[in-house]
Amino acid sequence: MSYIIELLYHYWVGGPEPRRWPEHLKQNPVEGHGQYAFQAGLLLGLQLGAEAFFRGGNTGE
Repeated sequence: MSYIIELLYHYWVGGPEPRRWPEHLKQNPVEGHGQYAFQAGLLLGLQLGAEAFFRGGNTGE
């Protein structure tokens, strides 16, 4: 894995934190952290996409 990907992962996702997992996944740390990491990545991607699309006054009209 590239160095920048590792830095971004640890900055945005970090280590396992059970308090961030859904209640039904508290007993399954691999799936709980995986789901949280997926959610964090999806939200980051949506934010980056929205910023790129609406930058410079582009309102989509």
